[in-house]
Amino acid sequence: MKANRLLMRLVPLAVLPALAGCLSPSHPPEVACWNIEYSAPSAPSAAEPSFGVARVSQVTVRAPYGAKSIAVLRGNGTVAFDPYNEFAAGVAQLLKGTVAEAMEKSGLFNAVVGASSSAGSDVFTEATVTRLALDCREQGRRKVVADVCVILVSGRDIVASASGSGTADAADGNYGKAFSRAVSDALANALRGLGDGKDKKK
Repeated sequence: MKANRLLMRLVPLAVLPALAGCLSPSHPPEVACWNIEYSAPSAPSAAEPSFGVARVSQVTVRAPYGAKSIAVLRGNGTVAFDPYNEFAAGVAQLLKGTVAEAMEKSGLFNAVVGASSSAGSDVFTEATVTRLALDCREQGRRKVVADVCVILVSGRDIVASASGSGTADAADGNYGKAFSRAVSDALANALRGLGDGKDKKK
């Protein structure tokens, strides 16, 4: 009798692994790696350069938005990280080219060179991404939000500084396109602010 009771207890335990295999996917979803590229906004560029040659010396991303996994803003005030969607490289590394291209397209500079270039420069550019996330705080909506601060430095003096924001709808799940648009708009708005500040000083 005791043997029968013991057998009855062991049978469900033996069945569990088989059931687990049926209930969970045999192949977990692949991780999608997204790039961030400059997607030219419709805003016109400056009529003429104001700052000479610029060197992109530093691009930083404020925590927690520098993680490789995409940060998700949730309605309860917390930040989550999407395990199946991430950036193709470190965010700061990805954005170096995006910042340089945005500066080139702005019309504010005679030329834009990278940090490792041996060319001389008139100003150094420091770009800080203060927010970059998939915003899911509003029920039924997904959008990318980006905030950027750009500083121009000559010697130890700040020549100009400005901030810009950008948003893009991400409902279709094309996060590469949405992040590229939001970042590009944020950079364009910040650079436009640099130009406006320069005009005011003249």
